[in-house]
Amino acid sequence: MKGSRHSLVTLRIFLAAARTLNFSRCADKLNITQSAVSKHIGALESRLGVALFKRLPNGLRLTHAGAIYHERVSAALRLLDEADALVAHPMSRVALNIAVSPSFAHSCLIPTLSEFFALHPGVRVNIRPRLLYGRDQVERFDAEIQLHTGHVAGMSAEYLCGREMTLVAAPQLLARCPIRAIEDLNQVPLLRRAQRGYSWDEWRAEIAPLWPGPSAGEAPEYEGFSVLLPAVMHGLGAAIVPMVLVREQLRAGTLVRPLGEVVESRYGYYLMRPRPNVGGAYVDAFCEWLTQRAGQMNREIRELVS
Repeated sequence: MKGSRHSLVTLRIFLAAARTLNFSRCADKLNITQSAVSKHIGALESRLGVALFKRLPNGLRLTHAGAIYHERVSAALRLLDEADALVAHPMSRVALNIAVSPSFAHSCLIPTLSEFFALHPGVRVNIRPRLLYGRDQVERFDAEIQLHTGHVAGMSAEYLCGREMTLVAAPQLLARCPIRAIEDLNQVPLLRRAQRGYSWDEWRAEIAPLWPGPSAGEAPEYEGFSVLLPAVMHGLGAAIVPMVLVREQLRAGTLVRPLGEVVESRYGYYLMRPRPNVGGAYVDAFCEWLTQRAGQMNREIRELVS
């Protein structure tokens, strides 16, 4: 890798290899030979003085150095690509890749995203429904909106909304099984979110510590709020949910808070950005708009509670 004439080519080959974790598939995607991929990666590793991949019998795995290098290189090349596009094609649209908790995307982000586009018509936002864990670790996003407690290694985290949780049920369920006191919950189907956060145990610790609550095997589990909330809306049971996801339904009366309580959860929706922050002005603009939008949602929740 003498000079810089071929350095960008090599770096793009490295990113492709990191995505596929297979030199042969990488070569197929780039329409070059596997030998060429190996030579570029070998030259890059020799120049850096570290191994970027661990060679395994069934493929490749990024080393710790490789993972760090991938994060920095992918961010740097993305900025270079944006600069090329802005100069060569001034009318082209910049694309942001945003990972979003599916429930937040459905209830909070997509209904108001047109406001951001009105302010920044030259930006395209790719919305990727992703949870923070259990996904392809080579994926990189400009920003993420995740349900969490706010402490994630390698990322900054700014609280947006969602700590206020409450018991909700549909009017048709309450017509059959009125809930006027904690004891009435023993006669009502109680639904549970399968993931961590907004649990019956956390809720009852503040509202009814002497009430045993539903056992782990008793309450039906629903995978995420995007599945749990429709079940509650259709009268299948009562559940503990963040108020920010159901503020419209509470205002419309399609969901009801039968006990009128509010409990502060350890969890909430956080705006997360990779460190170092190299997203650029368009990511900053999106994050600023999102923070302002979260402030509005928090004001709406305070109005519901008051």
